[in-house]
Amino acid sequence: MIGDTTETVIVDAPQANTVRSPSDILRLGVATVTLLVLLLVQWLFGDTLTTFVSQLLRGLDALPQWIIDVVIVGTRVLVVVVIFGGFVVALLEGRIRFLFHTGLAAAVAGGLAWVFDRFSPSAGSQAVHVSNELGPLTDTGFPSGPGIAVAAAIVTASAPWVRRRWRRAGWLLVWGLEFTRFVSGPVSFDPLRGLLIGWIVGSAVIVLFGAPSRRPTGASIVRGLAAVGVPLARLEAASVDARGSTPYFAEATDGTKLFVKALGEDQRSADIMFRIFRYATRRELGDERPFSSLRRTVEHEAFVAQTAQGVGVRTPRFVGLATAEPSAFVLAYEAIDGKSLDRLEPEQLTDAVLDDIWSEVRLLRAHRIAHRDLRLANVFLSSEGEAWAIDFGFSEVAASDVLLANDIAELTTSLASVIGVDRSMHHALVAIGPDGLLPAIDRLHPWALSGATRTATKEQPELLDAVRTAMRAAAGV
Repeated sequence: MIGDTTETVIVDAPQANTVRSPSDILRLGVATVTLLVLLLVQWLFGDTLTTFVSQLLRGLDALPQWIIDVVIVGTRVLVVVVIFGGFVVALLEGRIRFLFHTGLAAAVAGGLAWVFDRFSPSAGSQAVHVSNELGPLTDTGFPSGPGIAVAAAIVTASAPWVRRRWRRAGWLLVWGLEFTRFVSGPVSFDPLRGLLIGWIVGSAVIVLFGAPSRRPTGASIVRGLAAVGVPLARLEAASVDARGSTPYFAEATDGTKLFVKALGEDQRSADIMFRIFRYATRRELGDERPFSSLRRTVEHEAFVAQTAQGVGVRTPRFVGLATAEPSAFVLAYEAIDGKSLDRLEPEQLTDAVLDDIWSEVRLLRAHRIAHRDLRLANVFLSSEGEAWAIDFGFSEVAASDVLLANDIAELTTSLASVIGVDRSMHHALVAIGPDGLLPAIDRLHPWALSGATRTATKEQPELLDAVRTAMRAAAGV
C-alpha cells in the first residue's frame, strides 16, 4: 500500500520536546516592523485617514439591519465560544504548557494594547449601527482593541500546537472580529494595532519558550517518497554538513543507495533572514530575489542539479521530489560511495584529484552554472577517485560574473586551508587561467565566503591575505 511505513526501518534523529524555530523569529520580526509602520502612519496621517474611512464606509448603512446584526453578533459569539471552548478542552486534556503559553500571551497582549489605547488619537465616526437588544454582544465597544489583541495573541501562541485547519479557522475568526469592530465601532487604528500587538506578543512567547518541532518525521518522509514511486527499505538520519536542510541516508527497496534531504518552512525562513541580512550589508553579493514559496525553491534545486548533470558535470542523479508533513519537501538523489573533501586527510588530495576537481569547475563555468557554496563539504571524492559536485541548493544557472568569480574565491581558499596556498593556486591557474582568476580577487573577503571557509580563515589568520597575494601574482596584477 502506498504510504505504508511498517516495512521500512527508520532511524530518525532525536527531537527535543520544544525548539526555537527560525520561522517564529521571522514572524516576530515581520510583526514588529508592521506595527512600527502602522504607528508611524497613525502619527502622521491618523485623523485624516480615520475621517476618510468613516465616510467611505457609510454606504454599509444601506444594508438591511438584520444582515448587519447577524454578521456582527454571530462573529462575536463564535469567537467567544471557540476561545473558551478551546480553553476547556485543553484543561480537560491536561495541556498545562499550552495553557500557560496562551494565557501569558493573552495577558501581556491585553495589557500592552490597553496602554497603547490610552495614547490613541481621536477616532472617526461609527460606520454602521448595530441593534442594542443583546446587551454586551451589541455594544459598540465590544470587542475593544485589547480584546482583539488577546484573541490574536491566543491564536498566534497556540498555532504550533494545533493542526493547520484550526490555525486557519482561528485567524479567520480573528479577522472577522477585526472587521466587526472596525465597522460597528468608532473608526480608529485601535483594532489593527491590537491585532498586531497580539501577533507580536504571541510570536515572542513562542520564541522565548519554544514550540513543538515542525521538522518532518522519518515516517512522513518515507510516506512522501513512496507516494512518488520511491519506496524505501531503510531511512537513517545523517550526521553530515548539510546547510539549510535535514539530511538522511536511505536505501530503496531495489537496493539503490540514496541521499535524502528534507526542507521545511524553518529552512525557508532561515534563508529569507539570511538574504535580508546580506541585503542590509549593501555589498555586491549577486543574490537573486527569493522564490515565492518553498516548493519553488526546492524545484529550482532539482532543476539546477539536473541541468548540471545534463551538461556532463558529475553530480548525483536526481531520483525524486516529494512532500512530507508538516509543510515540507523532500529531495532524493543517488548516493555516492566516498567522502566529502572536508573528511579527507590532506595527503589524499593528490595532484590527480585536484585536477579532476577543477575540471568539474571548468565545466560548470563553461555553462555559466554557479554553485554558490563550493566549499570542501560540497565536493565528494568517490571510491573510484573521481570528484563529484553535490548540493545545488543555492545555485544559479545563467549566472552572473560575480557569482562565477565567487565560486573560484571559495574553492581556492577552502582548498588552501588544507593543501596550502601554492598548490591550491597552481591547480586553479592551470584549470581556468589568469583571466579566470582575475575577477575572483575582489571576492576574497570574509563576507563573500561561506561560514565553513570563514572559520578556516579565522583558524589561520594569514590565510586569506596569502591567497589574495598568490592570486594577484597568478593573474599577473
